[in-house]
Amino acid sequence: MSLQKTVTLSFFALLICLHVNAQSLFIGQDEDAIYHYFHIEKNDDCLTYRNFPQPVGLTQYIDIFKLEGLKKPVDNGAGSNCVKNILDDNCLKRYNKNIPFNMAIGVWMNNELEIQNLVNGLYDAKINELADFLKTYPNVKFYLRIGYEFDGQWNKAYEDRRRYIVAFQRIHDILRVNYEKTKTNRNWLSVWQACTSPIDDIMENKIENIGDWYPGDKYVDFCGLSWFLAGTKTAPKYANSTNVVYKRSQRSLANEMIYFANYKSKPVMICEATPQGYNLSGLYRKNIGPYWDGIAGENIVKLTPLQIWNEWYKPFFEFIEKNKQTIKIVAYINQNWDEQTKWTLTKSGTYWGDSRIQTNDKVSQWWSEMITNTWEK
Repeated sequence: MSLQKTVTLSFFALLICLHVNAQSLFIGQDEDAIYHYFHIEKNDDCLTYRNFPQPVGLTQYIDIFKLEGLKKPVDNGAGSNCVKNILDDNCLKRYNKNIPFNMAIGVWMNNELEIQNLVNGLYDAKINELADFLKTYPNVKFYLRIGYEFDGQWNKAYEDRRRYIVAFQRIHDILRVNYEKTKTNRNWLSVWQACTSPIDDIMENKIENIGDWYPGDKYVDFCGLSWFLAGTKTAPKYANSTNVVYKRSQRSLANEMIYFANYKSKPVMICEATPQGYNLSGLYRKNIGPYWDGIAGENIVKLTPLQIWNEWYKPFFEFIEKNKQTIKIVAYINQNWDEQTKWTLTKSGTYWGDSRIQTNDKVSQWWSEMITNTWEK
């Protein structure tokens, strides 16, 4: 038997053995990323849809202080976001046979001055406005990722753990009371999301206890995590280090959230998942950045579709399968990071890549087979 046949059979053996139960697929995270996942052509009167696994939910982002991205489009260099546009889009409605998509909303509050103002009550009106908006879509289930990636070094406003907790609780309480006063059935769930990033630990040179940010059982409906790096890989730049901080992988940090969620009897949402450093359209990977593997954007390594699949997608799906009783939602980021100004090397200092499934026929095929054959809505 040839090596190629052996590798191919190994892939399909993995496909057969995976029986992921009751996972829901979400797609994001800007308007174009969502639209291009569904459509072959953008301006064809909704006639040509890709034959991809149908998600049950979509991902967008808002600013809690101004509610930017909620009712009107906003683009801060990472693509246009508008929750209302997505929920009202006629093509998406037609695609889903008029069954509303659920919506995961990243609720941004990473501003040290304004988060303190929120804690002090200055943004109660905005939180109530958010509640009133959510109530206008009673058949949509909203997953509110309040202060997402709370433990990330890049989210300075959340370093004050007590302030973060109070802000989370205040948003939750005002939303709850708003619904109770109007006797409205609650159609939103709170998501408490860690960054679960080994790069974060390396940047800070310490291992944090995510429980220090926990708002409490009655405030958290879902625990959440991010998955950007290749599953079991540790920082190649520090391969010979004896520092335990450098020995942590994407999977080991994700496991910490799984253990925490199981202890708290909470379901888990993989809120952000993308193969960082990989370019699916160009079939290569590059260095992500100096805290991980070297100078960002250097060291181009050409790869086959199967190599990309085995390096990133295979351990990702295996992790989901292993934790299928806990992980209930998986949100994939399907976008060309390289084209967005916020994620360029000069702006972000790291290399992101191109994670669009539709840009490679083989990855598209395996993605579709994996989800269609093994996931249930």
